[in-house]
Amino acid sequence: MERAAQRQGGLSPRSLASYHSLWTGWTEYLLASKSLAWHEARSADVRAYLEALSPRAQARGLVHVSTVTQRRYYRVLKKIYAFAQARQWVADNPVDAGASVSPTEQMDSLVFHALDWQALLEAVPLPADPPPEDQPWLGVRDQAILRLMMQSALTVAELAGLDIGDVQHPRLGSAHGVGELWPAQGAPASGDGPAVMLDLNGARKAQARRIALPPEASLAVLAWLTARATLPLPQDAGTPLFVSRKKAGRLTPRALFHLANRHVNAVLGPRYPHTVLAHAGPMTLRNSCIVRWLDAGQPEEDILARAGLRESQALLRLRKHVHTGQGHEAGLPDA
Repeated sequence: MERAAQRQGGLSPRSLASYHSLWTGWTEYLLASKSLAWHEARSADVRAYLEALSPRAQARGLVHVSTVTQRRYYRVLKKIYAFAQARQWVADNPVDAGASVSPTEQMDSLVFHALDWQALLEAVPLPADPPPEDQPWLGVRDQAILRLMMQSALTVAELAGLDIGDVQHPRLGSAHGVGELWPAQGAPASGDGPAVMLDLNGARKAQARRIALPPEASLAVLAWLTARATLPLPQDAGTPLFVSRKKAGRLTPRALFHLANRHVNAVLGPRYPHTVLAHAGPMTLRNSCIVRWLDAGQPEEDILARAGLRESQALLRLRKHVHTGQGHEAGLPDA
């Protein structure tokens, strides 16, 4: 390249090798996947390439490279094409704003592979209803939240916005305006009882829905309600379902992210560098859960309705991670 020949500000041999490898990967991608030469590429081709980049060997637990790597590839390709455009080798620079994958889009499409997903699920203790008297209430709360993230794909806003009155179950009632959980009949830990139903709302029409929780998540929510009833908190229908430790108010998005990220790092931290898992939180768990539903062959309209999504376009970035027949790990509710 031109900069490699410059006496000042030129590329070092190491940087030159890195740029050469990047350019070779790009041109090979164009030829193999689109039968295009480098000067025929368009904005959509660049974006598809950035989204298809594979992580290094030590980062295989996630299906995407980091946003830092994507931005570096974007910048280098943009400079190369700008040089080619200045030399009139190409009419337009295809590395434009439409080719960029934003950090938000990238983080929204992170997905754990099935083996790591199974490890994450197995690390959440099976709920006991009622919970043991010596079990800290924070542990009961966190188990319920993780189950809702991992088995029902709830968003941060949905979790933070849940009130006690949004939980529907035959064992739930009220006396003098105060919610109460009636004693379990039979063997609730078996998961054979009726499912807990959640009433959810959001800014979009599709987000207003009632979902049935799978058995483990149902038991976890009931166990949390039992533990919550022992706390010096309001118990009426309009009070937050999940409360913080310090102020007993609603959990913040930051608190929910840290809860999810701590769990991910506790389970998978020994396998991957910290940078790989640093941004893995509730959205990563939600996306992984949805992919497990797709893996299991659940009808698309059911998945959209359950996840609060309006149209199929919302699933496009997740479909590339589907491996049919591996959906049982998601704790799918019975049809």
